[in-house]
Amino acid sequence: MRSIALAVLALAALTGCTTWQGPTEIAIPDGDYGRSMQTAVDTLNRLGYRCAVIDREAGVVDTDPLRAGSLVEPWRTDNASLSDAAANTVSARRRQVRLSWTPVGAEDLLVEPSTLGGPELPGSTAPRARVELGKGPLILRAIVSLEQQYTPGDRISPYSASLSSTFKEPRSATEGPVDRGTWTPVGRDEATEQRILGLIERALGPTSDPGPKIP
Repeated sequence: MRSIALAVLALAALTGCTTWQGPTEIAIPDGDYGRSMQTAVDTLNRLGYRCAVIDREAGVVDTDPLRAGSLVEPWRTDNASLSDAAANTVSARRRQVRLSWTPVGAEDLLVEPSTLGGPELPGSTAPRARVELGKGPLILRAIVSLEQQYTPGDRISPYSASLSSTFKEPRSATEGPVDRGTWTPVGRDEATEQRILGLIERALGPTSDPGPKIP
């Protein structure tokens, strides 16, 4: 088992430079909002993601978590590079995608206040006017959250699988079967963000072919 893991890590090191390079944001022209959202949803579906939230008024698309493909699943198309597939083979990981459309010039700048006054009281400020996304140019961005699975109670040995063991936390002992699998956040997957945006940009182009084939 250890030799297989070392071989997978070596393959990941050899292929680590083949990360997908793509845009970090897409400019959506005026009047193209509806087509861009439908194209984005179709692209996510072809990658295997299930869109759980499609809010056209707010300009947000959220997906359910999708377990990332491994090296033993060559038909999977959700990885941005072969090194990603190798890492997913060593440890189970999953991704969740959020796409957001923002009017050009409507981004809120992060400014550090001079004094911290706490949250605003309801009704203390006038409500902001709702921005109509269908009027004016937009910016499309993607955020891909990456999580890794771990099993509470496992004590993994870095030397040999035969030396690994388990422990039990007395304070969390319960009767009956317990689901020990859980997920912990790892960070943002910027390579996958760029790949998704690149595929959407290609499908929106005048000579694009939004077919089922995905590189």
